[in-house]
Amino acid sequence: MFKKIVITSRLDREDAVSLAEKIVQFIREKGLKPILEAQLASKLGEKGVPLDKVDGDLVVVVGGDGTVLWVVHKINGRIPLYVVKVGKVGFFADTIPTKVFTSLEKIFSGKFFYDECLMLKTNLDMPEALNEVRIGTIIPQQMMEISVFVDEVKIAEDRVDAVVVATPVGASAYALSAGANIVDPRVEAFLIAPICPLSSNFKPYIVPSNVKISIKPESKMEYLVLIDGQIQKIFKQPLNIQIWKSEKKTVFL
Repeated sequence: MFKKIVITSRLDREDAVSLAEKIVQFIREKGLKPILEAQLASKLGEKGVPLDKVDGDLVVVVGGDGTVLWVVHKINGRIPLYVVKVGKVGFFADTIPTKVFTSLEKIFSGKFFYDECLMLKTNLDMPEALNEVRIGTIIPQQMMEISVFVDEVKIAEDRVDAVVVATPVGASAYALSAGANIVDPRVEAFLIAPICPLSSNFKPYIVPSNVKISIKPESKMEYLVLIDGQIQKIFKQPLNIQIWKSEKKTVFL
């Protein structure tokens, strides 16, 4: 089932790079083809391929959630991921270093299941979000006036520092820190969470995944849109940000 295995790793920790090297050797011993991500390959003195150009059946990620989100935006939903936790936060992790080879044996024997995660799409010509889309001002001290709509029905109008629209996977990340609820990843829903609203009327919302969410900033200033804490872009007025369920999904084993 899996013949070409892509290996990538965080590069700022020697234990992660060393483990990735052992995984490469393990894959070769299994008679499978390892494909190293370019930066990791350079560290190990081998040939590699950039993730946005790689072609494989599975990506083994050695690192924490930051590494996973970086990989997600590089592969763009093309290949399933299997994550080995080497980092402080491992929400996306499927195994730990001491169990990685036993786990890979099971995967190569067909003993696994797919976990498909919803993603968010916007009308801003930006990548899909696995965790969340954040809309805020460039200057942290400034507040912005916004209106929030769900399928053209206004649900909130307030002054806020920012607004976060999150997936169930992202519910335990930025949205949770903003006061939203944890949502079971099996529930197809999205969260709308204000960051420091001026009034007490704008509370976090949970809405079905088949709706379209519109964020309309009213203030005359520049806005920063941040995707998964990884990709950002600045926008000016007039601005009407629309967010809905993407056809793409991120798949974990």
